[in-house]
Amino acid sequence: MSTYYLRVEDKYHIRKVLIDMSYLAKHKIIRLPKYYYEEGLYLPYSDKRDNDGSIKKYALTKDKIFKEDDNFLYFKFPFKHDQVVKTAV
Repeated sequence: MSTYYLRVEDKYHIRKVLIDMSYLAKHKIIRLPKYYYEEGLYLPYSDKRDNDGSIKKYALTKDKIFKEDDNFLYFKFPFKHDQVVKTAV
């Protein structure tokens, strides 16, 4: 499995936030430290059913948090791993 990054855009550039890949691979859940969370985080993906090859954004909003503990927020990962857009360096 390759490394996935969440992205957040601001006025000047796009920043990447690394996803905890070991937790994702085992549980199929995105585990995000609370201090990484900010409005505008998204995961770029492509829908294989669409033949246009467009990239969509799965926004990690507060209403998509399904579990929370003292240190982490948990989001469902509703994709197959080959749908996530690979990040260029």
